[in-house]
Formats: sequence, C-alpha cells, structure tokens
Amino acid sequence: MTDFAETSEVVGPGPNLAQVDPPHPFRSALKTLIIAAVVVSVLIGLYVYLGQKPPVAAGEILSMTLYPVHTQISGGGGADGMQGQGQSYDQLLILTKVKVTNQTDIPLFLQDVSSTIKLPDGSEQTNVTVSDRDMDRVFQAYPSLAYLRSDSMHRDITLSPGQSAQGLAIFNYPISKDQWSTLQSAKVVVSFMHQKNLEIPLPRQ
Repeated sequence: MTDFAETSEVVGPGPNLAQVDPPHPFRSALKTLIIAAVVVSVLIGLYVYLGQKPPVAAGEILSMTLYPVHTQISGGGGADGMQGQGQSYDQLLILTKVKVTNQTDIPLFLQDVSSTIKLPDGSEQTNVTVSDRDMDRVFQAYPSLAYLRSDSMHRDITLSPGQSAQGLAIFNYPISKDQWSTLQSAKVVVSFMHQKNLEIPLPRQ
C-alpha cells in the first residue's frame, strides 16, 4: 500500500505583499515649505490690511483762479535811433483756497504750504505760498483780483483732533495759462512736523 501525503492546492496569487515606494526624502520637506509659504503670505496680507492707517489729514481745494500776467519789456534805442527789440515775459498767478482737516486723535503741527508742478519734459518746479505782506502787494498790483481777497492759509499753526483750517494761498510760476493745461501734474503740498506731507491735486483748466 502506498501512502500519499495529502497536499493542499494554493489557488490565486501568492502572499499579498504590496510593493510601496519609499517616500522621497525631499517630498515632505517641500510640502511643508509650501504650506509655510501660504501661511506667511496670509499673515503678511492681514498685517498690511489691518495695519493700514488713513492719512493724518484730509485736504480739498475749495476754489482756484488762474491769473495770467504778460509783461512786455521795451528794448533800448538801437543804432541810428532805431527802437531796440523788446522782450516779453509770462507768469501765472494761482489763487487757491485750501481746506485742511486733522483726521487723527493727536494735534498736528502745520509747517508750510507750497505747490509743485511737473512740466511736460518731466522737470518740476516748486513755489511756496506768498506771505501776508506779499499777498497785500499782489492785490495792490492787480486790483481786479480784489474780489478774491480772504484770510490766508497760515503757517506754523496747530490743528487739534478733528479741527479744520482754511485759507487763501497764492503761487506764482513763470509759465503761460496755455502751458498750465499741458502740465503733467500740479498739486498743493501741506507739510506737517513729524508727519507725512499732504498732497492735494490742483485742477488744470
């Protein structure tokens, strides 16, 4: 008698040993860096948004008048008694009423009021508003402007929180009225002590 050993038949694949690739050494580090970058970007955005503060002062131009002055200068006598060639000179007076309001909860110390124009070639000219004495001279020289006379925009004043100040500022530039409309920009600049300047655009008629 022959003995047969009983064997069991194995059906299907062998042991289920999953072949898993080992993690890339830089993959997890890269993922961490991306997450960190996103978090930092969000935090920076929140900081900029929440940290933004309104300007310390608000300003507006209440009125503006352009007064062109054309001066003809006669030349001296030429040879044989002939009249020399004259020269002309253009200047533009800018009379503008400015209002400034303190928007903070601290006093603002207003130092000066000036204006800056940018010419078509990109160059800039700056002019400080006339003093009270020079303002008197302007209205004496040009009496037709008397109807615009009002209190000047004073320098070296203190604006309490919420307080406003307004007054007339007069600027003078060696340009014609036609050139005014070709300027790249024109603005009134109000300067404060220990604070950023306030810039108020001037209309170009």
